[in-house]
Amino acid sequence: MAEFVGVAKSYGEKEVFRDVNFMIERGDRIALVGVNGAGKSTLIKLLAQTEPLTQGEYRLGHNVDPDYFAQDQYKELNPESRILDDLGEISPRSTQTELRSLLACFLFSADDVFKRIGVLSGGERNRYALLRMLLHPANFLLLDEPTNHLDMRAKDVLLKALTDYNGTVVFVSHDRYFIDKLATRVLEVGDARVEVYPGNYEDYRWRKEGGAAALQKAVTSPAISLPTNGNASGQTAKSEDSAARRLNPIKRKQMEDRVHQLESEINRLEDTITECEAALQNFVSAEETQRVTQELGLRRADLQSRLAEWEELGQALQT
Repeated sequence: MAEFVGVAKSYGEKEVFRDVNFMIERGDRIALVGVNGAGKSTLIKLLAQTEPLTQGEYRLGHNVDPDYFAQDQYKELNPESRILDDLGEISPRSTQTELRSLLACFLFSADDVFKRIGVLSGGERNRYALLRMLLHPANFLLLDEPTNHLDMRAKDVLLKALTDYNGTVVFVSHDRYFIDKLATRVLEVGDARVEVYPGNYEDYRWRKEGGAAALQKAVTSPAISLPTNGNASGQTAKSEDSAARRLNPIKRKQMEDRVHQLESEINRLEDTITECEAALQNFVSAEETQRVTQELGLRRADLQSRLAEWEELGQALQT
């Protein structure tokens, strides 16, 4: 499907990658993981050919058709178009009912479908841009943070769509549940290198945390004799452990309420960030630019904090 051979990437004196070699097979669903700033988005851009290689070779297979979803994909949309009309132009054979059903899956319902794209928040525009891509996907999807700003329902819709998709996917996401359910391989990006790990995110963590060594130790250790009722005891312990982890209804309701509250706060923060970004496009004074820049930084930090809490609660509710 695609192959990197001796790839290097630098921005001036800053080295992002050196001597990177890996192959992407047809049908792979590959998660890119690594700390912030490691180069995950750069790697996606190299695969999408929106960034040139500094060195090495990038080979695409026969009839491979990449499609790239960037974190700021919404900038490609026409702000004057209404959502329903815009989607109708992409899929002219679909009925209004079918289009509205698709939009409802991504949380656009009732009069929302008549909104102009320009009035949507940053999160809503990204959500809509993702729907547009999935309506007629290419055979090689490159997705940079597609789960950003999606609530649990929209995330589940996206997960099902990508699980059912028979093409190849390379994606970046900070959502561990999403990665674990979708990925068939993990590429760890860091220290100017790319390491390949088979399996999903749990398999990757198991290997990183010394699982292979622990398994080898267990295999070579003397056998441990179990009591005659060991199996029943083990099942009881497992059942009790499962019951202990289960959320009681009151706690679950509190967590669900907090999730809804966070979603509202995230939407407001996204609107504020969009307004700040627009304000910085029009110079008023140095003082005003400094003030807006400081506010933008604070709101972005608030957004990251809310998103982290929202994802943590979402994962807890799905256990």
